Amino acid sequence: LLGTFSEPSRNLLGTVTEPSLPAPVSSSPAAGVAGGAGDGTARGARTREVFASPDGLATRAVALLLEAAAAAIAERGVFVVAVSGGSIPALLAPELLAAAPRDQLSRWRLFLADERHVAESHPDSSLGEWRRRFLEPAGMGSVQAVGVAAALPLPQAAELYEEKLLATLREAAAAAAGGGAAAAASQAESAPPLRLDAVLLGMGPDGHTASLFPAHAVLCETGRAVTYVDDSPKPPACRVTLTLPAINAARLALFVVTGGSKASAVRAAFAAQPDEPVPAGLVLAAGRTHWCLDEPAAAQLREAEAAAERLYG
Repeated sequence: LLGTFSEPSRNLLGTVTEPSLPAPVSSSPAAGVAGGAGDGTARGARTREVFASPDGLATRAVALLLEAAAAAIAERGVFVVAVSGGSIPALLAPELLAAAPRDQLSRWRLFLADERHVAESHPDSSLGEWRRRFLEPAGMGSVQAVGVAAALPLPQAAELYEEKLLATLREAAAAAAGGGAAAAASQAESAPPLRLDAVLLGMGPDGHTASLFPAHAVLCETGRAVTYVDDSPKPPACRVTLTLPAINAARLALFVVTGGSKASAVRAAFAAQPDEPVPAGLVLAAGRTHWCLDEPAAAQLREAEAAAERLYG
């Protein structure tokens, strides 16, 4: 425990930061992306904050996202972010609309951490939800958000999405180095590994994040930045998702988790030796990982830590 404090103005009940971790040792980094197992990438610190209200949580999460955006735009001229659906658009979009500097939004490039293999007009589309709640009200251009090609077969849709993501990251890296699109193309094989500036994630009651489900083969994918799932245990079955190496390559992995149904999975995600590891607990981004939790979601974790404190002092 490195620090705990209360900040009533933000409804913050406590903060805990875990130290940075050494690079894992394995094989086959994801194509073109830092963060693959065995790529020598150290893992940044992991912080969690607990909030008394959804409003306080949303304010803090948006502030962290906008800090990451400002830093990326200052350093590379563009902010490349992957966002999640579920309850997150409804929770964060109002605060984003209120707080995001309009002169910076034109520099955003938005991808999905995962997306259902449906048209954007379909009610299940996460991008459709983000477009209605944030992109259109903010006046962001349609080309700034990249959707999944639902008209293509699922494997080809995932492959195309990976191509678009990596091309965007290469262009950002080339621009930061003083080049352009042509330079990005010529450096495709020799450029340094690529990183998303931020990945905005949720978590399900089973501990899944993006479309990385417990005990699923998708967790073992280390050769791609984007892959697909055609047997999702949560409907709909067909999805495109970032892989764990691509998420772990990010400069910021930002979790937004609310509700008592997530409490058991939150406890498992932070357990040193969980009985059943959950995918969300495997996310340790190269830059830093930050969890924003409400009280119900953090309840079992806080109880477990209090019990350990009483037992061991």
